[in-house]
Amino acid sequence: MVWLNRVEAYLDELEVVADGLSRQMKQIQVDQVPKAKSDSEQNIGVDGSLAVTVNAGTKQIAECLSDLENRVAQREVLLRAADAPQPGLTLSEKLGSLKDQRSTRLRKRCELIGEMMADINNHAVSLFICQFHLANITDDVVRIMAGVSEPTTYGNESKPSPLGGNLFNESA
Repeated sequence: MVWLNRVEAYLDELEVVADGLSRQMKQIQVDQVPKAKSDSEQNIGVDGSLAVTVNAGTKQIAECLSDLENRVAQREVLLRAADAPQPGLTLSEKLGSLKDQRSTRLRKRCELIGEMMADINNHAVSLFICQFHLANITDDVVRIMAGVSEPTTYGNESKPSPLGGNLFNESA
């Protein structure tokens, strides 16, 4: 199989994985909590709290990420292939060195998939920030109402902590 054919097949697979991951990330909501179980189904942890269950969406995201990791290994094989163009360290660079219509089209696909992955990353970081702050919303509201300075969240201790709720805005 010609190198460009293998690259095209790889991009097809990568696009399917990225699209699946993107769809899963869009289905995850900030307030998503596992459904409550009846008393007979509850698992009590060592500390007396309910054990956290992983919902189906999180499992599917883990599967998508595993598929994505496999694609990274495939990319390395493509980059080191004997019939791959010599100049360049990435697929985009190698495709750009060929200067034909098909390689230009494949290079543009690489860029589009890269943009899709950047959007997925931004979405994941945003969800983390929201979940992080919503997990402590009660403590934050009590702290603000009591007039206590806000804690440093991300290790930025050189900056004075103002009163109020700017922590979420700064993080976002």
